[in-house]
Amino acid sequence: MNRLPGRVAYTFTAEVAGLVLPGCALIRREDGYGLSVPRIGAPGETRAAPLSAIMEAELLRVAVAHYKEKENG
Repeated sequence: MNRLPGRVAYTFTAEVAGLVLPGCALIRREDGYGLSVPRIGAPGETRAAPLSAIMEAELLRVAVAHYKEKENG
């Protein structure tokens, strides 16, 4: 999992391009938000999830919108 400074706002399972990613986290930081996506694969053979920069940006956008909706909800 990517390590980002800040506090976990919430965790969630994402489905992107048919790939299910449990354990994603929205990280609240002083300068905004960050996204932590778990690595995939068998133990000892893990790799980064195959997300393009556009996919990751859209996942972050949706996660922030969902979080803000829950916060105001």
